[in-house]
This record gives sequence, structure tokens and C-alpha cells, in this order.
Amino acid sequence: MASEDRSQIMEMARMGRCAKLAWEHAVEARETNRIPRAGVMTGHVLLGVLKEPSCAGGIILAKMGLDLNVAILHTEFVLLHGRRRDTPEQPTVDWEGVPHTPQAKLVLDHSLEEANLFYPTYPIGTEHLLLGLLRDPDGFGGRLLRFLGIELDAARATRDAFWQILKLGE
Repeated sequence: MASEDRSQIMEMARMGRCAKLAWEHAVEARETNRIPRAGVMTGHVLLGVLKEPSCAGGIILAKMGLDLNVAILHTEFVLLHGRRRDTPEQPTVDWEGVPHTPQAKLVLDHSLEEANLFYPTYPIGTEHLLLGLLRDPDGFGGRLLRFLGIELDAARATRDAFWQILKLGE
């Protein structure tokens, strides 16, 4: 088995329940979009995070003051009406049998790195997908989050504060 194939298997195995649900929303959004996209885009990943409001990524965004329903509407609007620049389509990257844009795959890689910062076997959650989106300066998902007022450092600080609450030993 090639090392890339092996890392892809480990990545999916590392995804927690919420991250898997978010990824499934992303894949579904790509497949049901009225304007077909070559692969899952960073906007699809963002939509997946937004559609799981009771998971860490959604909780963090809500704590930061983001109206998740408004963010969903913005994301769906841009996915439907967004126009590509005058550049040729990039080849897609296959991950878990689903084509992804190179930037969406990069977001997944960043998410794994974010989970590894906490602990090498920590499951990837929607909070890691959120931070992965924000770490990609050119991806649609991160650009839309910044447009909505969400910045990487603030999201990371909110996540850290939330994790401190989870550590209470009561």
C-alpha cells in the first residue's frame, strides 16, 4: 500500500463522529448542488461544519457571535452562484473515493495537524476542520469565514477556552 493511501486511511480513521458527519454533509452538498463542481471544495467543508451546530466547531462559531443560519445561507449562495476566475480547472484529488479540490484536501491535512497539536491520536473534530479552513488563506471556506468576521487566532483562542471548560475535574 502506498504511503499516501495509508495516510488517507489513517485520516478517516482519525475523524471523530462530528467530523465524519460534517464531511458527509460536504460530500452530499457537492453531489446535490444544482451547479456541479469537479470535487468537494473548501466551501463544502465549511457547510459541513456549519450544519453540525451541536459539535465543537459550531459551538465555537456561535460563541464567537456567528449566526450559523446566516453563514449557511452565505455559503450555499456562493456555492451555487460563485464564479471561477479565468483559470483552468485544477485536477481533483481522490480521498475516500470522492474527488476533492487540492485546497479541500489541504484543509483536511491542516485539520489532522491541528488535532496532532493536542495529542498524536486525538480524533479530528469539527473544531479542527474549522481551524484547517482558516489556515488556508486562498480557499473559499476560509475567505468566507473571514468575511463573516471569524479570524484564525480568535477561533483558536475560543477553542482553547472551550477546552479549558472541558477539563473541569468536578
